[in-house]
Amino acid sequence: GAGAGAGAGAEVSAGRAEIRFEADELTGRPEARITLEAAVHAILVRGSLGPRQYAMHVRPDGYLVRVEPGTYLLPVLVAVLRELPQALTRLADPPRLRVTFGRPAGPPPEAAGDVTVVVPPALYDDFAASSAAQRSQRFRPLFRDSAPDSPPAAWYCLLGPRSPEPRERDLVQGPFITHDLHELGVPTPGRTAVVHTRPDGPLTLLDPIQPYGTRPPRPETYYSVDLTPHETRHIVSLPSSGKGAFKAAVMLSWRVADPVAFVRGEATEVPGLLLTHLCAAAAPITRRHPLRRAGAAQRAVNAEVADWPVPGLAVSYTVQLVPEWAPAPAAEPPVPSRRRLADLLSDAEIVLIGFEGPLARLFTAHTAREAVLDLLSVVADHRDPRDALTGRALPVAHATGREAFAHPLDLLRAFAHDRLGPLLRARLDDLELAAVPDAPTTHRSLALVRALHGSGRRVGVVTDVCTPAVQRYLEPYRLPLAGVHGRRDDLGLLTPHPDCLLRALDTIPTPARRAVLISSSVAELTAAQHLGLRFIAYAPTAAVRRHLREEDSEVVVSSLDPLLEAAGAL
Repeated sequence: GAGAGAGAGAEVSAGRAEIRFEADELTGRPEARITLEAAVHAILVRGSLGPRQYAMHVRPDGYLVRVEPGTYLLPVLVAVLRELPQALTRLADPPRLRVTFGRPAGPPPEAAGDVTVVVPPALYDDFAASSAAQRSQRFRPLFRDSAPDSPPAAWYCLLGPRSPEPRERDLVQGPFITHDLHELGVPTPGRTAVVHTRPDGPLTLLDPIQPYGTRPPRPETYYSVDLTPHETRHIVSLPSSGKGAFKAAVMLSWRVADPVAFVRGEATEVPGLLLTHLCAAAAPITRRHPLRRAGAAQRAVNAEVADWPVPGLAVSYTVQLVPEWAPAPAAEPPVPSRRRLADLLSDAEIVLIGFEGPLARLFTAHTAREAVLDLLSVVADHRDPRDALTGRALPVAHATGREAFAHPLDLLRAFAHDRLGPLLRARLDDLELAAVPDAPTTHRSLALVRALHGSGRRVGVVTDVCTPAVQRYLEPYRLPLAGVHGRRDDLGLLTPHPDCLLRALDTIPTPARRAVLISSSVAELTAAQHLGLRFIAYAPTAAVRRHLREEDSEVVVSSLDPLLEAAGAL
């Protein structure tokens, strides 16, 4: 717990430690000063400090507390986090307050909350290892300089209702705290990277084999970084050398090339940053060209824009220019914003999780293609000779040949009502069981199931994969599942039919409005929509995100980390 034992980092080894409580303005505000003084005294008492362990000095802007050498400060930090924002709510117009432990070497944070708490790395180290870290606001690093390998000079967090919400970072989730980096598993190559840091160490790319090197395991702060490519399209106006303007169809694409630099840069709203930079850089170029030379202006823009403002990002772009009177090329609609995951999960009595995607990946693109060819060979071997002689086509809906099936389940749906359906189902059962030993587990999926169960939710698995294969895959992990609802003998009940969802809901039983489905499947999305079941899309790639958004998915996440964090807060 936070108040038990003394960590080396939370003690002061030489001289007196300082805790500064500094307000924006206290002059002429006696009520605010009295409230702050009472709060400081209460915090010191709750922080287990006796009267002889500290001296409190009144300052024009607040209070300076000097504590005796060797004093354990972690309970005081926990008391500040829990008590101070509540104490200030007693004031109609509370001043903004900054609480600083020690004398951090770095600059103060740019953002400001009702209460801004700044702590040195050693104290944050003890805080991260305590139980209080799981129930408090997230701390963020403050760096002394721009050197990529410099450690944080301090850590800070913002408290209070007027504090700005943490800005959503398009490609980064976190910071999170883990007590053992080994629990993070192996990030999916090319899709996800994990960047971690000790309180007094530089940001580092996770080595999943030896995450601590030669050091003993300790709690660390980490971020999950999306490495997949992203793109956006816009129609903008750019000046010409005359009175008119060019219409510009802009396509921007980007991916994280240096996860450490990108995390350290703390960039938010990446599409807006890139578009603003492109327009600002392109305007002086197009201003050199008349409207009749749109082609020359276009070539110049596409060759000369550089120096993108987001560190760690690889950016490419194309610009198509036409005179302002010409029809503009169509641009993609804006990407919808994500909704808060906590609201969806807090209302759910049962959380259903799709097996393929959120939990595991039985088939890669290559092995899925091999499975399709295997099933097609079964079709060819058992085709009615009379059909072959008469030239009757295979009973495949909406297919133009073998390339119509990207996944064996697509083929099974096509043969759902054919006499070969049971034979294909049995063969796919064998293929899925054979794929189990080599199938990778989705990053953080096991921790998510356990966190949801720990929050009081029932968790069930729904899938079109055969139940024995799913059970064999999950058995070693001993997950607290309410049930596994896989493929039935009747292939007409494969998703988008809602049969497996209904079976899962009937097991509890739970109405659809009190449940939520986490899935990567468009077919499962359609089934959920049929029942009015809320849906969270796990889409680790741009292609999956595009498909699910086209089908009006309510919420889309590219990793399970934000879901895990939301579940932990329930």
